[in-house]
Amino acid sequence: MDATSPTPHIARMVRPTWVWGGICLAASAVPGLLWQAIAPLGVTAVVAFVADALWCAALVLFAIGRDSVVARRIGCTIVLCALAGWPLLVRVVAPMIPLLNAPVDRDNEDAKAIVWISLQLVPVVLAVIAVVLVWRAAAIPRIYRFMPLIALVLCVVPPLGQYAAGGILLSMDTSALFAYGALMLVCRTVALIGLGVVAIVAGLQPRATAPVPVYSSSGD
Repeated sequence: MDATSPTPHIARMVRPTWVWGGICLAASAVPGLLWQAIAPLGVTAVVAFVADALWCAALVLFAIGRDSVVARRIGCTIVLCALAGWPLLVRVVAPMIPLLNAPVDRDNEDAKAIVWISLQLVPVVLAVIAVVLVWRAAAIPRIYRFMPLIALVLCVVPPLGQYAAGGILLSMDTSALFAYGALMLVCRTVALIGLGVVAIVAGLQPRATAPVPVYSSSGD
């Protein structure tokens, strides 16, 4: 007589989507660090495009990859993909907007500032929505779920402070303005590299899949 009995077997595997997404996200911060060094070479536009492309690749992976951070929910995926592609879209569309390329004068100064600030605020709004959706999707472990919020704060608060204190900043000397610009760069770099490293670490953590029954037989 043969008897079979299921034996629980736990398979462990990593999340390659998070690993590659984290690598692209961390790499997207590197061009910002090289900006001052490459500016005299006249290749800043190319490097900026590479940074935006890496950012886009990272968020698209997080959105639609096998281990999607939003569980591939339609609305969440659309928001993340929009946030991913916004920098590239602005880089292509902005040169086509006559107002942004016109010389600044008293007649168009306010309108030009409004258009430019609007272009900068759209990704902020998308990022806030994305952070909320990632948290609500609960597709990532709770221990890592607050990391996008920290990265968002680091990326958003210094630039918003710049706009809020515009008059104060204008009264600063050149060294103070340079220091504030450096602070914004450091905050953004720490946010992107930090979140990328966290994604890589989380992706390399082994996880337990559903038990797979393994049958054994015995005969008398």
